[in-house]
Amino acid sequence: WRHLLPWPAEPDAPSMQRILVEAVVTADLGPLRVMTTHLEYYSQRQRETQIDAIRRLHAEACAMSARRPLAEEAGGAFEVFPRPAEALLCGDMNFPSTAPERLQLLASFAGGEPGFRDAWDVLHPGEPHVPTVGIHPVGFVDQPECFDFVFVTKGLAGRLKAHGVDAATEASDHQPVWVELA
Repeated sequence: WRHLLPWPAEPDAPSMQRILVEAVVTADLGPLRVMTTHLEYYSQRQRETQIDAIRRLHAEACAMSARRPLAEEAGGAFEVFPRPAEALLCGDMNFPSTAPERLQLLASFAGGEPGFRDAWDVLHPGEPHVPTVGIHPVGFVDQPECFDFVFVTKGLAGRLKAHGVDAATEASDHQPVWVELA
C-alpha cells in the first residue's frame, strides 16, 4: 500500500508531499507488516498531522486484521490481503528523540490497538539514542542527532534481538539503521 500523508498548507514553510509505504512480508515469525516514511522537516505542525495519519492507518490495519473476510472477498477484485496488527514502522522522522512528536507516535491507542515502542529504548533502556544524522558534515543540523527510528508494536518488542546504526557510510546525509528480530 502507498498512503499519501496529509500536507497542510503553510505559506512560509518549504515542504513537499510525504507518503507512508506499507508492505506485508513473509518472515520466519509469520506475516510482518512493515511501514516506512520520511516525515516533513521544516514544519512541526505538518509532522504532527502526518503522525496522526500514520496512527489512523495503523488502527485501520488492526481493525482489518481482526475482521473475518467474507466469502465474496475470496479472490478477484474484492480479495482482502492480510494486514497483521503487529508491525514495524521505520524511517526518517525528522525529529530528535526528545521531541514531542516522538511521544505522540508512542502514545497508547484509545481502541486497544497494539501501540508502538521505540526499538532503541527496548534494547537500550535509559541510554541516549545513537546519532543518525550529522555524524558526517551536513548543512542542516548543528550537532549529531537521532532523526531515524525503528518502532515496533508491543508484540514484536519481545522479538527484538539487535538494533544498530551504520556510522561509517557516507552514502547519505543520514546513517542506515537496522533491527534484527528473532
